[in-house]
Amino acid sequence: MSRRAFDAEIALDLAVNVLPFAIIAFFVVVFAVFNPWGFDPLQSTIQFAILVATMGTLAVVTLLAARVIETDERTRNGT
Repeated sequence: MSRRAFDAEIALDLAVNVLPFAIIAFFVVVFAVFNPWGFDPLQSTIQFAILVATMGTLAVVTLLAARVIETDERTRNGT
């Protein structure tokens, strides 16, 4: 019998990525609401592109890590 995908144990293993994701999301919101450098189309586009690309990459890496952990036989603990 196989384990249910993304159970509590895997969620705990991947919880370390929640804090960096929350920090990046915080800065996206802060820079969208209050931009201390003013609004310059080129600078703002680059700034948001870097932040959003980092968030996307972190989300994809977290998803891939969860799938690798799920399929690894050493993490099944005999179930």
